Amino acid sequence: MQLLKNVITYWPNFFREARLLWKYRVAVKEIQEDLEKTGLRIDWLGRVYTVINIKEEFRNQPDLVQQSVVFKELKPANDILMKYGLSDYAYPEIVKVEDSFSFLVILYPETDYFNFWRWLWNTLFLGIVITLSIWLYPIIANLISQTNTQ
Repeated sequence: MQLLKNVITYWPNFFREARLLWKYRVAVKEIQEDLEKTGLRIDWLGRVYTVINIKEEFRNQPDLVQQSVVFKELKPANDILMKYGLSDYAYPEIVKVEDSFSFLVILYPETDYFNFWRWLWNTLFLGIVITLSIWLYPIIANLISQTNTQ
């Protein structure tokens, strides 16, 4: 029963996150010029991204130190996002670029429900539940009517 409840409550959360992502995309597109001045780019989904190169003196440091340098380099971008009230929604995803001393940083709202695999699973499961309900309804209704006539 908990699984069915999770599938049903998934949909309002899915549409809430879809709306948030759309609003974020529109807001980011409006401030695109300010973001590009700080070296950030925006893709067609509204994700803000940049590649940050690690300076020579930090290249031999552990990854944790390098990531702190990346966060320091993001301060101008963070200031712009703060100015427009988007900093609470832009979570950084930091990925080390292979065979280089660079990090790809993507700023985008964190989503739990707006996910292709969760959407697929919930759509299939809800479809199965609805199909079984449609098939079983006449059988159950017939059984109930037979017990009422006896």
